[in-house]
Amino acid sequence: MPGTTFNDKRQSRRPRRAQSFGPSGPAAVGRGTLAAKKMYESLPSDTELARLARTPLCLLPRSLLRRYLAYQFRHQRRFLLLINVLGQLAFLSYWLADAYVIPDMARESLFTRSGLVLLAVAASQSALRWCRDMRVLDLVLPLSILMVVPFWYGLLERSASPAVQTYQYAALIFIVLANLCVRVRFVPALLVSLLISAVILDGSRRLSHGQHEPQIVFLLVYLPVLLFSLFISWSNTVAGRRTFLRHHMARHASHALTRANAQLSALVRTDALTGIANRRHLDGQAHRYWDGYRQHGQGFGLLMVDIDYFKAFNDHYGHPAGDACLAQVARLLESELRKAECLVGRYGGEEFAVLVGTDDAGDLSRIAQRMVQAVRAHGIRHAHRPDGLGIVTISVGGLKCTAAGVGSLQSLQSQADALLYQAKRSGRNRACLEP
Repeated sequence: MPGTTFNDKRQSRRPRRAQSFGPSGPAAVGRGTLAAKKMYESLPSDTELARLARTPLCLLPRSLLRRYLAYQFRHQRRFLLLINVLGQLAFLSYWLADAYVIPDMARESLFTRSGLVLLAVAASQSALRWCRDMRVLDLVLPLSILMVVPFWYGLLERSASPAVQTYQYAALIFIVLANLCVRVRFVPALLVSLLISAVILDGSRRLSHGQHEPQIVFLLVYLPVLLFSLFISWSNTVAGRRTFLRHHMARHASHALTRANAQLSALVRTDALTGIANRRHLDGQAHRYWDGYRQHGQGFGLLMVDIDYFKAFNDHYGHPAGDACLAQVARLLESELRKAECLVGRYGGEEFAVLVGTDDAGDLSRIAQRMVQAVRAHGIRHAHRPDGLGIVTISVGGLKCTAAGVGSLQSLQSQADALLYQAKRSGRNRACLEP
């Protein structure tokens, strides 16, 4: 009948419970999110991270350091590459200023600057290409500046130009560039800045030839620039930490939402009692199997399973024991099907259905017999069944989708259902399959 589901006919005979699919349910959610759980289980909570982001220092816990450096490597490596290239070009271009202000040193300046830039380019590009540690890359340009400052002051000391005292103020560019390029750690950058400042102030002292006034004036100009550039350096590092923390919290929230959605999806598909597929998911899978058969010739089989004399079990042992029995049988069926291309689900009440991804009659029969034997061998006590067997057993009926008379999914289900009841009429504890 158009619009009917895989189990409408069966449903009319006995009320069903709709749960969701087992193997791809909670267990699968756990497997699917295990990596995400391991990623975050040892890290501070979002509340703690938010509190850290609001503190003035924004100090990161040790557990986040590796992730922080990796984050900065991804987002700041290109900037460091660019700032190093610009710094080297700027240093080389200052030869024009040397040629104008200290012309007697122009030739030496050109050759020495060219050599230093070539060395700096080779060293910095190698470091930025091969080194993965942002703590090292962050200091490439400041350390390069520390090496070239003595050279520049050496030129000024040897020059006879009267403009040397004025020209030395160009040294401010060294400390500004060294501090503004820092992105990751402030303390090492501060130490390098102090070393650069020591070299600059010592060079200024030598250029003053013992006169205190030029030194004091230079110092009064230099110190505000130093402090301002250090403040910018500090602000950049703190802002980088805060950005990372917010990014990390956003990713954590995204993973949490993904896990919640996966768990919700599993709940929709999973039978809450047995942990295997519920009827809704089983219906959907059955239609997919049938579409695959009709469109691509991918044959499959259907097995209907019923626990023998389950009403008597419930009446004498009670519903909690009946629920435990259902869960045990579901686990046994699933364990027998784990190595096969099968889907097992709770069809309703004490009944189960199995979709088998093969239309080989021999395979279908072997799977059905294994299920019957597994439940019987488990020996779940059932002392009140009418035939006196004393243990829980199952009956199975089934056939392949290519069997004669199967023209629709509903007819496949009807014939499997009829074979199940044939197994029951034949004495139960057995499988009855169409050859």
